[in-house]
Amino acid sequence: MKTPAEKTTKQNSPAELNKKLTAFIKDLATETDAARISDVMQNYLKFCASFHRYSVSNQFFIYLAKPDATHVAGFHDWLKKKRYVKKGEKGIPILAPCPRTFKDENDKIIAQELRFKTVYVFDISQTDGEPLPEAPEWKSFEKSPELEDMLINYAKSLYIKVDIKDLSSHGGAQGYSSGGEIALDPTAGTKTLIHEIAHELLHQNVKSKLRPRKEVELEAEAVAYVVARALEIKNLQSPNYLALWDADGKKILDRLDLIRETANKILTAIFPVK
Repeated sequence: MKTPAEKTTKQNSPAELNKKLTAFIKDLATETDAARISDVMQNYLKFCASFHRYSVSNQFFIYLAKPDATHVAGFHDWLKKKRYVKKGEKGIPILAPCPRTFKDENDKIIAQELRFKTVYVFDISQTDGEPLPEAPEWKSFEKSPELEDMLINYAKSLYIKVDIKDLSSHGGAQGYSSGGEIALDPTAGTKTLIHEIAHELLHQNVKSKLRPRKEVELEAEAVAYVVARALEIKNLQSPNYLALWDADGKKILDRLDLIRETANKILTAIFPVK
């Protein structure tokens, strides 16, 4: 007896499968637009937008000091948010610019100098105080061991290694792709494995590495959602995930062909269309 996932692919002609995948993509576009305007999402995005955007070098310093940091701010900035740094917490050192201007006796600027000094910021996990806004659920936890075995075998056929390991030090990440290798947290759902395979298929090239991350995350997650829908994986939180990456229905539909073709490639590799 065929499983629902097998019926999705084996009992559809290529044209029928494409029609079904197109419908799933349109559903995702609609659901993502709805997620963007939900109260939970709006409150959380407003909270996130209140944080300073640090330079690449300071992001690197933050990662070195506290790899699991998510939202960082200075001591007094936390007080403005009605939260305080817990006693005994050590600050994360970053560099703050200190411009200096030199003037002559006529108050005319004759030279300028830019120096940097070390200041300290703190991650949200190092603070306490007023309750935080509720974060939208963006992780899809449902697992199908049978489908995961098939997906891992597919990855192997592409010379992609899949490694299951603890990623708790990676800021809540469920998985990542690094070109020929995928790492998955043991708690990650099957959809996450599909997401990382999509990254391997679409984004492990020089051109993609130069693109904004929100664009490549949109493409990988949309592919993962469509494949997961076709395989009847439930409780998908892809609309929230995409909304957090500033995606919307138009951006998704603008990539309809790419998403559909990549999803089709994964599905037909697992269950060849007859």
